[in-house]
Amino acid sequence: MAGLRVLVVDGEETRRKELVRGLAGHGYEVIAAANADEGKRFGGGLEPEVIVAAEGLVDVAYPVGGQRGELAAGGVSPTTVLLVKTRAGVEVPTGVLLVESEGLTPAAILLKVRTVLLGRELRLRSDPLLESLVGDLQTLPLLELLPMLHAAAVTGDVRMGCGEVFLELGEVIAARANSQRGLKAFCRLARTAAGHFRLVIGQSSVPRELFKDLLSLMALAMEDMHRFEEARSGLPALSSRARLASGEGLPPGLSPTRREVAENARRSGTVWDVLDRSEFADGAVLAEVAHLIQTGVLKLEPPKAAVRIVTDSTADLPPELATRHRIHVVPLLVTFGTEVYKDTIDIAPETFYRLLQGRPDARPVTAPPSQAEFLAAYRTVVERSDVVSVHGSERVSHTIVSARAAAKEGREELSKLRGDGAVNLEVVDSMQVSVGLALLVLMAARMAEHGLSAQEIRAHLEAMRPRVHLIFVADTPAYLARGGRLGKAQAWVGGMLGLKPVLRLEEGEIVPVDRVRRADSAYPRLIELLKQRVDVGRPVIAGIAHAAAPVIAARLRSLLHDSFSVVELIESEIGPVVGTHVGPGCVGAAMFQPADEEQALVSPATETG
Repeated sequence: MAGLRVLVVDGEETRRKELVRGLAGHGYEVIAAANADEGKRFGGGLEPEVIVAAEGLVDVAYPVGGQRGELAAGGVSPTTVLLVKTRAGVEVPTGVLLVESEGLTPAAILLKVRTVLLGRELRLRSDPLLESLVGDLQTLPLLELLPMLHAAAVTGDVRMGCGEVFLELGEVIAARANSQRGLKAFCRLARTAAGHFRLVIGQSSVPRELFKDLLSLMALAMEDMHRFEEARSGLPALSSRARLASGEGLPPGLSPTRREVAENARRSGTVWDVLDRSEFADGAVLAEVAHLIQTGVLKLEPPKAAVRIVTDSTADLPPELATRHRIHVVPLLVTFGTEVYKDTIDIAPETFYRLLQGRPDARPVTAPPSQAEFLAAYRTVVERSDVVSVHGSERVSHTIVSARAAAKEGREELSKLRGDGAVNLEVVDSMQVSVGLALLVLMAARMAEHGLSAQEIRAHLEAMRPRVHLIFVADTPAYLARGGRLGKAQAWVGGMLGLKPVLRLEEGEIVPVDRVRRADSAYPRLIELLKQRVDVGRPVIAGIAHAAAPVIAARLRSLLHDSFSVVELIESEIGPVVGTHVGPGCVGAAMFQPADEEQALVSPATETG
């Protein structure tokens, strides 16, 4: 990867020399200037792609009549990084990046500048504090990103919603995927990682666990991915229960790998559990499961679920969580112009926001699922299970009205389908929306996996829902104001000009909390508000959802981890239906703190029976 041309303009000699030395050490072509005149003179010949300037020297980037880009080849504007003592009161032209240098060592400043340079090389956005870079694994998959980081000899880590990959001079030295470590985690992330990622550069304290070079690791991951998909194509759902065909005994002559997989099947519940228990990569384990089934050592039984969970697409539930926990998601509808889409099925969030931002005068319209659609959903799950149907607050959506009507009208029909008596179908108003709803849905699924009845799950959800705290910041209040979902907050938000409202859900209704002028002050305020609602010394389960705002979401994620004892965090993108009403740029966080007696109910379940 060719090094960028960098102009450093700084009157502070020690810092200037440290920046030049450090940047040159990373392979950049650097020229230094001690003042603005030198900067303009040197820059004219260098045609820099990036300018790093001390406070008061930003006009180096605008050498003629205030027009930006005169220093760059082809009229392309250079990226400008301005070193300021403090952000307070500093006004700079649009697009200039600030590094608040007061109290920072030259090495820390270099790290922030290096983050900006790497972002320009990789075409990734930096967060507001220049602490990380943010990208989308849909457009830049992990196995495409890693060779780029290798070429740039990056030391740091790639953080994803489902795990992390740690690098040292471009080589992968460790990986984490939830409870998994090492090669197994790396292969799983290569296969499953989705959504947005955050790249943080700088020395990591994680010890080295992987000793193969990057190409070898990638080859192993791709081979394992192929084995996984090949084995999976011949098996039923991975939520099926794996059992020894001959009771407790294992046949002689099994290889060590097959013996471990068979032992794990004896101790585990579903195929997912067998994958998690085994130390080998998922593809290798699933291939062994398939072989053991073919040879009659293992058998798969249909998934056992006394209770199934149904929700709707306004939960913005990450797809991998819905699949793993067998949560049935009923889509709402969004009409954009003359086109009608099923939420997140016919139109992905990134496509929706691109359309929305490209047509600012367009006004999408949303509609809940019909009673018939809910009845169809219930038919698919009641044959073997009772149902808990959990939906967004009735005060902001009529979805739950359709769900209740379907449950009432179809109760007799559903009981006949079940064939063994009346179906227990509980419809629950979460009094939440988006990621707040997602947390309650996930906890309902966990309680079902722990064997609670539909009635017990409903009772626990109703006890928990007042303690799910959802606070969000609307970047564009106009969407909220025209959406008609604000209740008491309607006039408050409608009267805003140049301010960003901070809102929360209270008893199912959106209510105002605060208003801020700048986004960078909104999210620390959100953290303060959450601290008022939970005990910061005890574990919490958290969630983040954003509407086309991954950079801000990454910053909020760091703030949550820095401020609370987060034992689990889910992150998702706000879908088209909720996005219609909150607008692009909205970011929210939800938090739930289990009581001691609830800890076991909402933790991941591993069956042993």
